[in-house]
Amino acid sequence: MSFLLDRLRLACIVIALCAHAPSALAEEVQTDKTHTENKNSEDVSKTELVYELDPTYTNLDFNVPLTSKAIPTITSDNEAEIYGELIQGSLIPRYMVLEASVYPIASMGTFIKSHSPSLYQQGEIGHSGINVFESATADFQEPWAVSAFFGNVAKLNRPKEQREGNNYGYTGYLFSAGDKHIKNNLLIPDDWYEFEWKIKGKIDYPDEKLSWSFRVGARFNSNKGVNDVTYVSLHRSNLDLRYSFLEWLENANYDLRMYFLQQGGQMVRTELIAGKKVPMPEWGYAPTLDIGFVWSSPNEYAGPLRDIRGNTTTLIFRPSIEF
Repeated sequence: MSFLLDRLRLACIVIALCAHAPSALAEEVQTDKTHTENKNSEDVSKTELVYELDPTYTNLDFNVPLTSKAIPTITSDNEAEIYGELIQGSLIPRYMVLEASVYPIASMGTFIKSHSPSLYQQGEIGHSGINVFESATADFQEPWAVSAFFGNVAKLNRPKEQREGNNYGYTGYLFSAGDKHIKNNLLIPDDWYEFEWKIKGKIDYPDEKLSWSFRVGARFNSNKGVNDVTYVSLHRSNLDLRYSFLEWLENANYDLRMYFLQQGGQMVRTELIAGKKVPMPEWGYAPTLDIGFVWSSPNEYAGPLRDIRGNTTTLIFRPSIEF
C-alpha cells in the first residue's frame, strides 16, 4: 500500500511539473530577453518536454537541468564518437529526466489474452506450441513504468544538417518502478523497482533513423514468485535510405538481453532478435522482418509461477513496415 501511495505521489509530481513546463519556459524566455546584453539565451539551461510515439515504447520525458549549463549539442555522424562524448562526465549527473512510459504492443498481448481468449487460442499454430500473439508481443515484461534519470543529456545533429528534431542522447543512472509483471501475456501483481546504468539515444531524419540502448542493471520484485535478477541489454536499430539492402550493419536491428539470478548468477532468460529492413527511398518506407527467440528457464520464477514444463522457447516472427 505504501508503494502505491509513493507511486501516486510521484505521478502527481510528474504531472505538476509537466503542467508547469509551459509557464517555466515562458519565464525563462522573458529572463533571457531581459539579460540579452549580458548573456546569449543559448547559453542558459532550459527545461524541455519531449515525447516519443512508438508501438513498442511510447514515453513522455521532462528534462530538468541540475546546473545552469545548457544542454550541449553533439554534431557528428560517427556512432563511436557520439557514444564517447555521451559517456564523458557521466559520473556526475547534470540533468534529471522524469519519464512516464507505456508499451502498447506488450499491453495488447495481455488485453487480447484476458478479453478475447478464443481469439488468442486461434493464434496457436497447430500443435507446435507456437502462438502468433506471443511471438508478436514478447518484448517488455511490464505494461508501463515511471522512472527518474540522472546523468547527461545531449542533442544530436549531423554535420551540415539544417533540419531540427527531437534527437537526444542520454547517459547515466535510471531508477524505474511499476506494479505489474507480464508472464506469458498474463498480468501478475508485482510492485517492482530497478536500478540501471544506460547509454541511450535516437536520431530521426527523413532519410535516416537510428536508435540504440545499452544497459546493465538489477530488478527487485515484491512478488515472491518473480525472482530478482540482474541483466545486460544491447539494442541497436538503423534505417538509412541512403544505403542498399545488402549493407549488413545498416538497415538492420539487433536486440540481445540476458537475465541472471541475483542469488547464484544462473542465467534464467535470454532474448535474441535480429531484423532486416528493405529500404525503398522512392516510397519513403522500409518493409521489415524481425526473427529470433526468447528462452526462459523455470528458475526465472518460484512457487506457483514456476513453469513445470521446464525450459521454454518462444519463437519471434514480426513482419512490419517502418516509415
